[in-house]
Amino acid sequence: MTLLAVVAMVVGACGSAPPSATPVAVVAPVITPDPHLPSPATADQVFLALGAAGLRITATNAASGADGKEPVKRINANYLGWPLIISQYSTISALARATDAWKAGQPPGQGEPPVSIVGSNILITWGPTTGGKPKAPEGKKRDGLMTIIGILDPLLSPLRGRTVIPVGIAGSTPSPTATPEPTKTPKPTKSPKPTKATPTP
Repeated sequence: MTLLAVVAMVVGACGSAPPSATPVAVVAPVITPDPHLPSPATADQVFLALGAAGLRITATNAASGADGKEPVKRINANYLGWPLIISQYSTISALARATDAWKAGQPPGQGEPPVSIVGSNILITWGPTTGGKPKAPEGKKRDGLMTIIGILDPLLSPLRGRTVIPVGIAGSTPSPTATPEPTKTPKPTKSPKPTKATPTP
């Protein structure tokens, strides 16, 4: 048998073998759960969610409403030295009726908390209700307020609010807009007086 014939047999034998398949790992899609709470949400769900997100909230007590009275539950707590109250209404409509006196962009007045946030059937108020006018959250409290809003937004959106400072949610105090300065009109320049020609002697 010639060398050419042997090579032909080897090539033929190799060509008939099926190619080996390398297994490919199939990655299953990751399903991100929707954090939005079903309506009606409960005050307990909101309180636990705020705590799970890392807020150091201390509950002082909780109370259930009397039969047929709104809100149906209230959790009284403390956050950064200010009272934080989570009120659960029976329905979104019941809460809308309780807050129908709010006017968009109108800040809270005397006897009202500096921050009130509504989402679904839940009302969250934060801050003292004493004094001539509601205190504005400053420093750590201002940062804490933005943190609260960031946690509540995916849970209860759309949010609306009544606040003493602008927070970027519907109904809250609008952001101050810079008033444009009036443009000064340039004064007309006086044309130079013509010089008189001096006669030459």
